[in-house]
Amino acid sequence: MTYDLPPRRELPPEARDRIRLRFRAGLDQPERHHRRPVWLAAAAVVLLAAGAVFATGVLRDDSSGPSPAPPAGGAQLDLGLAAKSLDRCWAAAKSGGAVVADRRDWTPLFTVKHGDAVVVAVMAGDRPLFCEATLTSVTVSNPAAAPVPVPGTKAELLLRTTDGLIAGLADPEWPGVRATAREANLLPSGINTTGLSPLSRQFAAFTDAGPAVPLAIGPSNTEQLADLPAAPAPLATVVDRPAPAERTSEAGRFLGQCLAGAQQQVPDRDAYVAGAYLSWNGRKLVVARLGQRVLVCSARPDPGQAGAVYYGLNPEVSPGELKPGDGVATLLPVLAPVKDTGTPEQLVVAAAVPENVTKMSVTFPGGQPKDAVVAHGTFAVWYSDADDSSTVVDARTTVKAYDAAGSLVLQSSLKLF
Repeated sequence: MTYDLPPRRELPPEARDRIRLRFRAGLDQPERHHRRPVWLAAAAVVLLAAGAVFATGVLRDDSSGPSPAPPAGGAQLDLGLAAKSLDRCWAAAKSGGAVVADRRDWTPLFTVKHGDAVVVAVMAGDRPLFCEATLTSVTVSNPAAAPVPVPGTKAELLLRTTDGLIAGLADPEWPGVRATAREANLLPSGINTTGLSPLSRQFAAFTDAGPAVPLAIGPSNTEQLADLPAAPAPLATVVDRPAPAERTSEAGRFLGQCLAGAQQQVPDRDAYVAGAYLSWNGRKLVVARLGQRVLVCSARPDPGQAGAVYYGLNPEVSPGELKPGDGVATLLPVLAPVKDTGTPEQLVVAAAVPENVTKMSVTFPGGQPKDAVVAHGTFAVWYSDADDSSTVVDARTTVKAYDAAGSLVLQSSLKLF
């Protein structure tokens, strides 16, 4: 007797990854399910005080919607996000003619998301591999490269990217991985986003540190850290989704210089479009956007070195434009203020607004409306000593935005701390 069986069909990558993941997780321990609230900023406002940048955001708890179940050991894995990222990394690796394990043998172990960047820890056959994907580019670690030992530990480094990702193999005795800058004040608070797989010891951490910033890593439960060595070169770094961003205007040129000179870094820095731009007494500030992501980059004379310039970057972790209505905003210090001798401090209020806004007025409590500089969905306006309303109870700043026809696009009432 014979049977007419349907033709053999290939399993989609997501299905293979899910089956492989569940099998590996079952070898270690039962799955644990938990959910984390996601904090999103509904408004983003920035203050600059002579090189000191502060970010304000109205926060809400968006706990609706399912969260993916974590694999064994607590590391998060978003299978859909992993599959999309790995497809891009596979294409990048093959575009350079590299010999790597077949895509069907790439098993994702965890994903770590940091803004619009995501890293996927993978077992490519029997070799550890990391895939970082951003809005515009992908970077793939070299699975054939020898891991670089971290001195004094059993940890090994496999990858370091220009936007601050470090990845490798953790010391088996480490309960988690902590990474920080060796020099104080190079990075805000030394906090980073990390992931660790107990199945393969693979770890990944977003540090936001530029390539020249000395880093140190160690176990998460101690202050004893080891200097991070130089990482092997990646297998491939490809801009597979280029975004247009000019660097020829005065604001565009400054944005390029500022992003290149800042110790802190962001993914896709070359794709940000320069918006509102201010310059005064050797100091400059530009607000820039990439879709719904917003950053502020500023420059001032470096008091520690004659003729040198200090570049400060404030990358907004949460996207968002100003919204209509009232809001309570909390100031988050990002850079420590520096008072230069003989130069009064200046304050700037800046934020993102809808792209169709062409004119704005900002009225600080008890003051007169001030015209803001508006460009490419961003604005910036001076905040002087006369605008100081710290002693006024429940003082609020009124922001009005108009389109090219003069119609009111939005009106917001913000309390700035």
